[in-house]
Amino acid sequence: MKAARILLIGRSPANSAPLTSALSKHYTLITASSGKLAIKLAQAEPVRVIVLDAISMRTPGDRICDELRAALPSVPLIHLHPGPKSTVQSHADIVLVHPVSIRRLVSSIESLLQDKSDDLLVCGPFVINRTRRTLLARGQETQLTPKQQLLIETFFSNPCTTLDRRTLMEKVWQTDYIGDTRTLDVHIRWVREMLEADPSHPQYLHTVRGVGYRLDIITEPEPILIPAK
Repeated sequence: MKAARILLIGRSPANSAPLTSALSKHYTLITASSGKLAIKLAQAEPVRVIVLDAISMRTPGDRICDELRAALPSVPLIHLHPGPKSTVQSHADIVLVHPVSIRRLVSSIESLLQDKSDDLLVCGPFVINRTRRTLLARGQETQLTPKQQLLIETFFSNPCTTLDRRTLMEKVWQTDYIGDTRTLDVHIRWVREMLEADPSHPQYLHTVRGVGYRLDIITEPEPILIPAK
């Protein structure tokens, strides 16, 4: 089982090095030195939990937290706050006020992973939340109809595999009739508009002429480690 991808936002190497080292033992860790960089990284490659280490950044971090919430509404967020408690105005899922132990942080991450583990289907840069029936693609969250979700899940379960029209009709519409596939074609167009930056020149969901469609997902790259400045 792959380790969960965790995004840590922090700035001071002297303060965040022990935290980075400890989290790397449990998770696939990505680090960023600012909220804006973190948003770009999370939009490019899905993460399971974001940890905002405002303590190392020597700021309350409430504004950064709000920016993360607006840009990545479906990603659980832990806010390490310098305190005191009376000044906390964070909208994170979990707020831990200084001092924060590694054990307590890992426990908080695990609680969020457990809450989300059965809900998410990840494929390359895309994430479906089955319970909420939403798709996260290109940093945007889209509500799905039941048929849209089933169609996308079929592609996610068969990446880089050509699926013929009959197979798609059977799995999504429970019929092997392919005399009229306009419904399928319309749904494919909708899915492309969700997944692709330019639907007319798709990067991921390709048409295989005379056969069907294929979702091409590039193999996940090695974790990107960006040292905090």
